[in-house]
Amino acid sequence: MNPAQKFKKADKYTRYSIYIIILFSLIVLSLASIYHVSGDGCWHIQSSKFIAENHKFPLFEPLGRDEPFWSPPLYHITVAVVYSIFNYISHNAANFAIKFVSPIFGILTLIFSFLVIKKLTNPKIAFYSVIFLAFTPLFIDYSVLSYVENAMMFFVILSIYFLINGRIALSGISVGLSVLAKYNGSFIVPLLLFILYKKYGNKRVFLKNSLTLIALLLLVASPWLIRNWILLGNPVWPFINFIFHGFESKSYSQANFQNLIRPDLYVSTYLGIFGVPDGNYTVFSFANIPHFNILITLWLLGTVIFIIPFVVGILKFNKNKDKSKNYDIKNILLIWILPYLVLFIIYAANVGILISRIIIPIFPALAIFWAFGFNYLNNKSFGKLFSIFLVFVIIGLVSSEYIKTVIASDSWNKYNPDFEWVKSNTDADAVFIAHSQCVPYNIERTSIYFGKDNIKNVNYIWVNQNFNLDKRSIFDAKTLRFIQSQNYDIQYSNKDTETVIYRVK
Repeated sequence: MNPAQKFKKADKYTRYSIYIIILFSLIVLSLASIYHVSGDGCWHIQSSKFIAENHKFPLFEPLGRDEPFWSPPLYHITVAVVYSIFNYISHNAANFAIKFVSPIFGILTLIFSFLVIKKLTNPKIAFYSVIFLAFTPLFIDYSVLSYVENAMMFFVILSIYFLINGRIALSGISVGLSVLAKYNGSFIVPLLLFILYKKYGNKRVFLKNSLTLIALLLLVASPWLIRNWILLGNPVWPFINFIFHGFESKSYSQANFQNLIRPDLYVSTYLGIFGVPDGNYTVFSFANIPHFNILITLWLLGTVIFIIPFVVGILKFNKNKDKSKNYDIKNILLIWILPYLVLFIIYAANVGILISRIIIPIFPALAIFWAFGFNYLNNKSFGKLFSIFLVFVIIGLVSSEYIKTVIASDSWNKYNPDFEWVKSNTDADAVFIAHSQCVPYNIERTSIYFGKDNIKNVNYIWVNQNFNLDKRSIFDAKTLRFIQSQNYDIQYSNKDTETVIYRVK
């Protein structure tokens, strides 16, 4: 039977899901084509390029952060491979191609989420779940941004897929790969063990299969954990560094549990789910759109409409008749969600409040609740009217993703003359002082942080006190006075962008 025949034979909800997956693919691929790498993506991409060009992992090399390279490297290796292949065509082709690594992971995550949910429930609930995933802005965002999240999420969902299909070894390898993408992948292990327990009630068989899964996880992930333990004194550096007393730098060793009672933690998480970068509402100050106040009010109303099925799904879950008879779906969802809520609390206490992306691995579970709620509403007399409203909301949310991406890209493009001057007028091995992840990424030059000893080892200093796209690049008043007092030659200045580049030697 050829693919076309299989498609025709598939149930209608499976066919509908394929249509949504295709639409999602077109959305994220088109967004990636106009997206400008920013934020942590600059560090990830720079590290990936280092791997591609030097055929080794970085450690203390200056790549945009004043800290060693510690991140699990699966995403970086993938980007490095893509970069190396397309670099044979041209440098620009390579820079363009690597932006599509995250979309590919995002598309694969959506496909396997559908397969998992279909197996756990039924094709109709799986179809509704795909709608939730495909059009939730946070899932779209991390299927576009050059971050590690969707690589990790793909292998998390793949580990569940293999396990519910009886492929224990492949599940263990997959969860190991998720940890090699980001440590957070390990928090899916309680769910995998629970599924094993439900599938193999015999205690001896359960223990044997559990040990197999854990052993394969460690076999895959341990080389990187051992590397960090040897080189940085902590296998999961910089986390819980107060236990291991590893390399001292910017580590999350302090706990501020007052963050958990701050209302803006939950406001920022809500905003992050609906596409506000990191849930940081201050980014609204960048928006220069006519009738912005009206549009933001309509957008907030749209988010409320979009979330209604999720609330209904939780309230009506126990009464829903479409739950699977083959799986303990309620406990599966709880054990899927709870470990990541614990992780969310840990991050909130140790890192800060702008952490909406931490909960991405539970989105397929949240999608199931949303699907049950939408199914309940769809069976009511007002179901068709609600569906029409929801279609308009989805169009608005997706449109906001395009508007946001275009605004961000245009904001970065404003500085292209500065970036191009550096690439055209300085040596490839020139060293800059620039407190930023993204300035060195864009100028493609080695950049280190300011220090009076570092001044002796640099050629140029990048100064822009209004570079709000990466605020860490802004010097404090004392540092700026010191730089200006040295009477360095100004090699470049741009009144439009307020960028000044000093020549040190």
